[in-house]
Amino acid sequence: MVLDDDQVLIKKILEGKKSSFEELMKKYNKKIFGFIFRMVRDEEIAIELTQDFFIKIFKILAKYNFEYKFSTWAYRICYNLVIDYVRKNQAYIDSLDDDSVSQKQMLKSENYVAEDGFDKLAKEELKEYIWEVVDTIPVKYRELILLRYLQGLKYDEIASITELPVGTVKNRIFKAKEILKTEIENDGMFK
Repeated sequence: MVLDDDQVLIKKILEGKKSSFEELMKKYNKKIFGFIFRMVRDEEIAIELTQDFFIKIFKILAKYNFEYKFSTWAYRICYNLVIDYVRKNQAYIDSLDDDSVSQKQMLKSENYVAEDGFDKLAKEELKEYIWEVVDTIPVKYRELILLRYLQGLKYDEIASITELPVGTVKNRIFKAKEILKTEIENDGMFK
């Protein structure tokens, strides 16, 4: 069996090389934090849940099955962690008038790089606006949009992580896009 880079790191971790776990954390920290932050919209909670994720990964790493991609397994654990949190705190998460996350915080969480130029500014403002609209849609759609477009996962990977059939994932993403399009048009954009 040929191991990918993640699996080589995991083998080293399981052999007791702690620096390999730090390497794995560095590789996934921003992506995991970004997904969690977009779901919970609170930086402190996202930091806490990200830490909980890595603690959990470390504790159960011996259960990882090398026949599967580590990233899919890890996102499944992250997804479950976030969904558990969301379910316990549903009223807060679904609040559409939640102003607790500033635009500055949102930009920090997305590896935002400021560049000069009007076009770049306009694109960033548009991207920020679209993510703000994404933040208002129901969680069952938002989580799939984040996994697909923020994390760049394929439909089958999302299906594996969410334990939904691929067809349901595709349908919900399609529905989410329709909701987003309607919201954007209602705001007077792209008419």
